[in-house]
Amino acid sequence: MTTYMDPVLFKAAEAGDIDPFENYPTCLDQLLTPDENTILHVYLGNESREPESTYFVDKILERCPPLLFQANKKGEIPLHLAARYGHSNVVKVLIDHAKARPTDPESGVTEAKKMLRMANEEQDTALHEAARSNQAQVVEILTKEDPQFSYSANVHGETPLYIAAAFTGLSIWSEGRREVVDGILGNCISVDYGGPNGRTALHAAIRVGDHETARKLLEKEKKLMKTTDENGWSPLHYAAYYFRSTRVLLENDASAAYIAETEKKRTALHIAAIQGNINAMKEIVSGCPACCELVDNRGWNALHYALASKDIEVFEKCMEIPELARLGMKKDEKGNTPLHLIAALAHENKLWNIVLSFSYKIRGLNKQKLSVDDISEGHFGEIQVINPL
Repeated sequence: MTTYMDPVLFKAAEAGDIDPFENYPTCLDQLLTPDENTILHVYLGNESREPESTYFVDKILERCPPLLFQANKKGEIPLHLAARYGHSNVVKVLIDHAKARPTDPESGVTEAKKMLRMANEEQDTALHEAARSNQAQVVEILTKEDPQFSYSANVHGETPLYIAAAFTGLSIWSEGRREVVDGILGNCISVDYGGPNGRTALHAAIRVGDHETARKLLEKEKKLMKTTDENGWSPLHYAAYYFRSTRVLLENDASAAYIAETEKKRTALHIAAIQGNINAMKEIVSGCPACCELVDNRGWNALHYALASKDIEVFEKCMEIPELARLGMKKDEKGNTPLHLIAALAHENKLWNIVLSFSYKIRGLNKQKLSVDDISEGHFGEIQVINPL
């Protein structure tokens, strides 16, 4: 029968009271909760106070050194908890205790580095925990202690750098998040930029609108600009979709505007158009005007996509951009020009008739032999104007 930690001892551990453990007759590593938390886990997991003093941790480890590496049911050692809750003084003490141990003669890896690299059941190291909790000071300590180690992704595909870049906490914590990014980029010799579903830390930074972090990432690793996720979306696609500034990306490499996604072959310009993101469209066209020639897997150009937004103002703004205005007579695979789509839209919203009246009335036919006038008169054929996202 399993015997769990006595409530009196649990409360003592939680409060950091060393007295009950000074002359405890049983090995302290046998004092466990149902989740197999040791007295150090209990102490470090008490969020109601910050253990600035390291006295309790020092004394407990002197009495029972194995607790340094003893994990709970989730595979968490004390360092995981100290990193999560930002107990930087305790992190230093834990590392010092590990350094005092002899180095493994076979691997040549010090006990301190072995501890820093230990992962829990979700393959999170202490650095993952510190990054997730926005603990910049702890990140600085951990990365300086083991700069050669490349912290790989956990079971969710998240690396510490990705976690930091994707952080979406309160705005008052933003500076701390950037310090976490700086700590990893500045101290780690070999950095893993990866994230879930093929995304990178740059995708994450763009998604949350942190252009300063995006710039730092590109300074460190330029190839991130053209790294696509599992859907073929580049960071520029993300900027277009989430209404983020595309300037920092285009200044780095404007040719990213040529990248088309895997299946539907949409470029960032197509995404900006369907989203009605006029600023992004202007910046993309200005940085890479030739990308306007690219079409998706149906032959749709950016002007077709602007019309699919069904927003008259978006279309009118597009027509003010010469490179986009010239797409008005370009046909898709079914032979439909953007004007064919306007004619179809006019049956949903009569205001499109006004737009159509000021547009070029080309007499060209689509592959069903329907002209713009035919569609205006109600002969639709197979034409549909639907949101392609």
